[in-house]
Amino acid sequence: IVVMLNKKIICGFLMLILLSACTAPTAMLGPAYSLTSGNIYQAGFSFGSDKAIAKYTGKTTIENLTNLTQENLSYEKPTFHACIGHPVNFEGSQENSNNTQAISLLSEAYTYADFKNQTYYPEPIAASLSYLHENPTTIDETLLTVDFGGGTLDLCILKRNAHDFEVVATHGIGLGGDHIDQQIFRKVIFPMLGKGERWIRDGEDREIETIFPFEEYEELLLNWAISYMLNQNKFTTPVIQRMNHGDDASVKFRRLYVLIKNNHSYLVFQHLRDLKIALSSQESARLDIPELDIDTEITRIEFEKYISSQLEKFRLAVDYLLDKNDLPPEAIDSVIRTGGSCLIPAITNILDELFPEKVIEHNPFTSVATGLAIANYRNLGKHPIHLGVLES
Repeated sequence: IVVMLNKKIICGFLMLILLSACTAPTAMLGPAYSLTSGNIYQAGFSFGSDKAIAKYTGKTTIENLTNLTQENLSYEKPTFHACIGHPVNFEGSQENSNNTQAISLLSEAYTYADFKNQTYYPEPIAASLSYLHENPTTIDETLLTVDFGGGTLDLCILKRNAHDFEVVATHGIGLGGDHIDQQIFRKVIFPMLGKGERWIRDGEDREIETIFPFEEYEELLLNWAISYMLNQNKFTTPVIQRMNHGDDASVKFRRLYVLIKNNHSYLVFQHLRDLKIALSSQESARLDIPELDIDTEITRIEFEKYISSQLEKFRLAVDYLLDKNDLPPEAIDSVIRTGGSCLIPAITNILDELFPEKVIEHNPFTSVATGLAIANYRNLGKHPIHLGVLES
């Protein structure tokens, strides 16, 4: 279609140029470069050419070009459709109270991107669909899908019969790889930036010694998208004062100052993710951030100790879903493990302990996308209405 339209426009355009060339020898279109004089001519047709075109066509050159373009480009605009995955519970939601608002915002964002036709489908069910599609002989089984990604942990129990499947239950919490990265930031990086150090500042009649108020910096450091807000005098002045003490801890606050001035929070998270990935296949790995003069060795044992609270939340979420539906672990025939965070050895160990010889790794990074395509093909998605409330 585009080629045909372009051909029509080009042919019409060349006809107008030919007509213009027959009536006046002046430059027809510009800017044009003269090899002899080096002058740049003004864009546009000469007066004589425009007058001749108007005589033979009844319209000016601009009117002819405008009509030609509009006539040949007046085609029906395509309607974009998206089958959009969503977690069981968005992060921060309490008993689904914020899910409606989150889906409303998600729908609004896709609408701005010109996706007017939208359907929604839960991500853990999509991952289950992907597995069932690749394993069509899995019949009369109860499956538990564990989708542990970057932002949320989503769980789904379903039963597969000969022709279809039934979703028994779902559960989700705000726990993912991002939370693990933030925990490593707290445990490893914060002490290197001055957390827990004391500082001395001048009072009215004496020097005052207290713990440096590092807690005022923590949330902004952990949220790299807004960490630039630390680059304000109320944050940088105390750091500079503490940095100038000249003691052993001064290097930590200089490191903090460099991080703030250069907005390096995202850079730190990139290195922490690389560390996490390395520790999934190695017993130890180096955390090397030359921009902050950080170079240290972290073992897998240390890593698992740092994220022990996240590991406990993971186990409790699985136990909660089973207990709520009166299902012992023995009632589960297969456990589908997917999502990047499910590659963490401590996570795989928990699942192997709960469901011995039943855990199957399934396309950690593509299962949800594949399942959404299948859900879209089978018209399984739901449409958003009334501020994000979903209907069948």
